[in-house]
Amino acid sequence: MVIDAHHHLLKDPDYPKRLAEETIRLKIDKTCIFNAGQRSLEYGMPTNQEVLKAAESFPNLFIPFASFDLGYDKAEKIKEFARDGFQGIKFINPAKNYDDKDFYPVYAAAEEEKLLVIFHLGIVSRSKVDHLYDVNNERHRAIYLDTIARAFPHLTIIGAHLGNPWYEEAAMAARWNPNLYFDLSGSTLKCKPPEFLGTLLWWSSESRYKDLLGRGAWEKIVFGSDVGYEEIDDVMNDYSRTMNALNISKEIQSKVFGETMAHLLGLSETKK
Repeated sequence: MVIDAHHHLLKDPDYPKRLAEETIRLKIDKTCIFNAGQRSLEYGMPTNQEVLKAAESFPNLFIPFASFDLGYDKAEKIKEFARDGFQGIKFINPAKNYDDKDFYPVYAAAEEEKLLVIFHLGIVSRSKVDHLYDVNNERHRAIYLDTIARAFPHLTIIGAHLGNPWYEEAAMAARWNPNLYFDLSGSTLKCKPPEFLGTLLWWSSESRYKDLLGRGAWEKIVFGSDVGYEEIDDVMNDYSRTMNALNISKEIQSKVFGETMAHLLGLSETKK
């Protein structure tokens, strides 16, 4: 099974159809789709309900995630999202650091509803209207997910972009927290050589150092594209090129490309 864990849907009414066609061509079984929170409109992305509608149009291909604006939305909204049929939550541009205690009721609700959560990490893209928003990238540090993962051990967490530029924080947090995973979407696979990632994701299931469930580093990595449908193929090639250069086994590569995510989403028994 191949699963794209990170795809921002665009508002163009034809976009879901074109995305579906491309994922079928690339043999991608499932794609997690979402918007960009409160700034979705300026990025040309749909509302949460439009994301859900797109997923309902292609139920065998798309998995809907709802964006939740930390510090603005009420925690009760998490239960509403679960009731509506969303299978995960996306966080970006919080009003405070991700691990601020004010957000704990939100994470507790997601944990209770068994919703997978994805956090944007690192720098957000610059726009002409940034001065209208409270943009503070320090709030996106990877180490905050370590705090959350320990406080909510039954909450499954994915950190986007391996924390770029806080890579070391992300890698060490992945090793210490069995419920914490990361994708390599964004610019990392373009600007960093495989050897760089090899020094970060260095432990194996056979080494003395491993995650608390005995897994190697690449078993904590999932595939995420974070590009338009026309560039997904290129990102898949970057993942393969990097893992091949590091001699990652085909078995582990299969986990990265989808088997791990299938397990996290409870899809391990099916390929539909």
